[in-house]
Amino acid sequence: MSIQTHNEKQNITKPAKIGSVVLFILSLICIVVSTYGYMMGDLNWESLQPLAKKVYAARKEARSFETPITGTIDLFGEGRGTVPIALVSVVMNNAVLIFLVGITFLFNAIMLRTQSWERMKDLFTVQPAVFFFLLFVYYPIIDLLRISFTDMRMLVPDPQSFVGLKNYEWLFLKSGWSIFSESLLITIRYTFWEIFITLVGGMLLALLFNRMTRLFHAMRTIVFMPKYIAVSTSAIVFIWILNGSYGILNYLLSLVGIKGPNWLVDANTALTGILFLTAWRVVGYATIIYLSAMQGISKDYYEAAAIDGADAVHRFRYITLPMLAPTTVFLFVTTFIASMKVFQSVDVMTQGGPGTATNVMVQWIYNLSFRDFRAARAAAVSVVFFMILLVCTAATMRYTNRSVNYDS
Repeated sequence: MSIQTHNEKQNITKPAKIGSVVLFILSLICIVVSTYGYMMGDLNWESLQPLAKKVYAARKEARSFETPITGTIDLFGEGRGTVPIALVSVVMNNAVLIFLVGITFLFNAIMLRTQSWERMKDLFTVQPAVFFFLLFVYYPIIDLLRISFTDMRMLVPDPQSFVGLKNYEWLFLKSGWSIFSESLLITIRYTFWEIFITLVGGMLLALLFNRMTRLFHAMRTIVFMPKYIAVSTSAIVFIWILNGSYGILNYLLSLVGIKGPNWLVDANTALTGILFLTAWRVVGYATIIYLSAMQGISKDYYEAAAIDGADAVHRFRYITLPMLAPTTVFLFVTTFIASMKVFQSVDVMTQGGPGTATNVMVQWIYNLSFRDFRAARAAAVSVVFFMILLVCTAATMRYTNRSVNYDS
């Protein structure tokens, strides 16, 4: 290993060394500039507030007169760092992006000094994807935590100020707790039924369709098709189907002497109405997943069990179910995460109503941010909800890794 590392260092060319120095200098500039801009803008650093106020004032004036930002600002006092306000504004708005670029330059500078060019070519192909995930996946999660400690509001253009644990105090000790607990219970109830429909309905249909004929092949296609239809489109159709006055569902119930409720208007049946759409969408996907797993089970197990006198029920219980355990875990975890984050169908069909009957967690977060315009409170709820999902998913994976045999 030491010989290989020594040979790689010998293969580092002079252009690579020069490039590493250039990248190192650029990385320092980007990191310093972006840190300064982030402290002035998002962090609202106390010592930099006078400078930030000048930038915000220039932005406001430019918006009022619909002109570009003009003027200069002295960053360090006594005329030692006079720069255009427009440039400072750009740095404040793009501080995170500039910082990530600086980290990327620094990483590449180090790699150019320690790795051969052959390895660097492979590394360059991966970096755009890593940069994308850092910027659009991981940074928003971190910034969400920062926002939860501020008084950020959607309609207030002024810079937000830090308020400490005030939003969490509202959530756990004041009026937010009753809404949070109610919304969480509604979300858990919805999640339970979606998981039940997915696992039980998908397995039963997979057992029914586990026949290699043209008719059943066409039926599998029809059952799976709803997965590819947009949720918003499906929700609008189901609003018509579940209408209490002229919906087709209540019409069919009336043919057998049953008077159907106004599904999406009655608080007692609104969540059930949403679950009708959910069942129509998810059961076909689970069916195909279970079916592919069933067809991968060796027929030798069933033949040996039949010789020993096991009937269909015993073969299903002692062969099919255990062999499908990894598939069941996969569907359970993915369905749990997706159902806890349900939003689109609820927003289109009921918008969380009537009252709070379908006010699931993500719908409440949306309402807090875009209807009440309390982005900071929405961020605090999102952070707590994220931690709940993280703990539940980790506990599920830890339990299943111990109890499920993936070798089969």
